[in-house]
Amino acid sequence: MSDIEKLRIADQNNFEVAWRSMGDSGTLVEDLVELYAYLGDLVKRSGVVPSDEIVAGSMFLLACRYQLVVGAITAVRGHLNDSGYFTRKAIELCAFAVRIKNDPTLAMKWLTAWKDGSSYKEFRKEFRSKKLFPMGHELLRQLYDRYDFWSKMVHPSVFSFGGHVEATRGQDVFELEYSYSQLRDADPSEPIRTFLSIVDTHFGILRVFEEILSDVITFDKAGWEVRRNAVDAKLAVHKHKWREVLLHMGDHK
Repeated sequence: MSDIEKLRIADQNNFEVAWRSMGDSGTLVEDLVELYAYLGDLVKRSGVVPSDEIVAGSMFLLACRYQLVVGAITAVRGHLNDSGYFTRKAIELCAFAVRIKNDPTLAMKWLTAWKDGSSYKEFRKEFRSKKLFPMGHELLRQLYDRYDFWSKMVHPSVFSFGGHVEATRGQDVFELEYSYSQLRDADPSEPIRTFLSIVDTHFGILRVFEEILSDVITFDKAGWEVRRNAVDAKLAVHKHKWREVLLHMGDHK
């Protein structure tokens, strides 16, 4: 059996076992997906003029929804560090949307970055990290802390090797093993720890999109707030539900 086939089978088994172990906490992803979808629907129903910042913001909103689903699936399959690529990218997409909201002229620089080298260079200059995460924006500052954390996990630093590498030292031999999966039977805190982090991060991202699409939300502010607050409360319940498991395993890591 090829490594690809072995990995496919292992990923499916990991997903089924981990998904059952998380119980109804897994439904949090769909709650977030519905919030993303509701915001997207408001863009259409509000009748707000599709300015550059609204169009760009809507594109980034849809992309963040994709990162949520793919990141969650990746984590539940046992690729915890790899799931951070999607979470990190979602935070960056959100920051891009804020940057364009604050300066709508940047929408076309983002959109035309593919044309030639100079256009891409100009795009890179305008969307550097220092410009994407201004210190005065509290929500973005909090998201930057997670962006920085997941950058360590997905870049080829020593952090990214955590949970993958095991070393065995004998009298005459030193062996290294690099595992595909980071899930361990002895650690019930995963993948729920990473899963809740993904969900919590995306809830923060959606709070930022409230600012970006504020004109759109005005169309049905009450409806949005009811849905947002319901997810916020449910997320708090599930964080509390897993608190002891996460704290207990945290003492052993």
